[in-house]
Amino acid sequence: MIETGKISSSQMAILLYPSILATSFLSVPSITMTHAHQDMWLSPLWAGLFGMLTVWVAVKLNRLKPDSTLIRTSFSLLGAVPGFLVGLYYIFYLAHLTGIIIRQYGEFIISNALPMTPQFVVTGSMVLVCAINVRIGIEVIGRTSQIFTAIFIFLSAFIFVLLIGELHPSELLPIAENGLAPSIKGALAPAAWFSEYILIAFLLPFVNDREKAMRKSMLSVLFVTLTMVVTNLVCLFLMGDLTTSFIYPVMVAARYITIADFMQHLESLVIALWISGIFVKISVFLYVYSLTVADWLKLKHYRSIVMPLAFLCTVFAYWSARSQGDIANLISVSGNTYTIISLFVLPTLLLLLMLLKNKLTRKKKGSP
Repeated sequence: MIETGKISSSQMAILLYPSILATSFLSVPSITMTHAHQDMWLSPLWAGLFGMLTVWVAVKLNRLKPDSTLIRTSFSLLGAVPGFLVGLYYIFYLAHLTGIIIRQYGEFIISNALPMTPQFVVTGSMVLVCAINVRIGIEVIGRTSQIFTAIFIFLSAFIFVLLIGELHPSELLPIAENGLAPSIKGALAPAAWFSEYILIAFLLPFVNDREKAMRKSMLSVLFVTLTMVVTNLVCLFLMGDLTTSFIYPVMVAARYITIADFMQHLESLVIALWISGIFVKISVFLYVYSLTVADWLKLKHYRSIVMPLAFLCTVFAYWSARSQGDIANLISVSGNTYTIISLFVLPTLLLLLMLLKNKLTRKKKGSP
């Protein structure tokens, strides 16, 4: 077994919560406002349905091949050469995606907290800590995610509660003035984030109570959806149509907090929230990437390749984007389509092929 550690389905559901929200939490409000306007709070609901479908595909794949990750499944289903090509595609795709996540972290920290610090120091230090976390194993990733997820939830709830006095619920009206089409169009970006739930297909072989995985993962999708809806409502009630003017509306929202002249400038809480979530997200993606490469190369262990792959992902962070504008392009319509094809369409095709193959096998056995 390439990984000897085990986590519970609850730990898997918890580590997926910040893995989806960490980068979407700050960006989704302005992206959904662009298409859905005052119905921006509806968009995460449609995207959440897509997230549930992604969870179903991931769990179904595992039930058909219980001890195989997505890469091993593609080898056994498609054969040596097609399986090799599918694995090669995911090796480049996951390096690209992890690089974008690292770059988003670096751009946010430099533009909001450490403008004089070189980019490589900000991103390199975080990637190094995450790589050490990944090398120790999935059990440590599961435990650290429990701690950082609790911090993430507490800080976001604290910020939203302090903003209650500044909110204007009238911004919600009129609801669905132009029908549901704008809110469905606005759901494309959050749906791309929800497609990251396909990581379950890589993690399930190392979960010790897989029979509970479907229910716990669906609960994780529900909590992520609820958090996105609340975040969008807070931004809408606070900034109205101006939400789309800001790259990080939640950061701007934190600047509104002023209580009795002694509690101000709570942007630091948003930065702490971001760091706690992004630590889990980079760790999970780097772990899955290490498993993918190890599976593809048919290695017995993945730990020896974690540091080189962490360095490669950091290099991809520089190759993927040169500025905040490049990152905005990467999460545009074409970027979201690219993500959905890689994380949802391809695994779904694998599942359909597997179901068809099983059906033909049963039919052949049943024929005289």
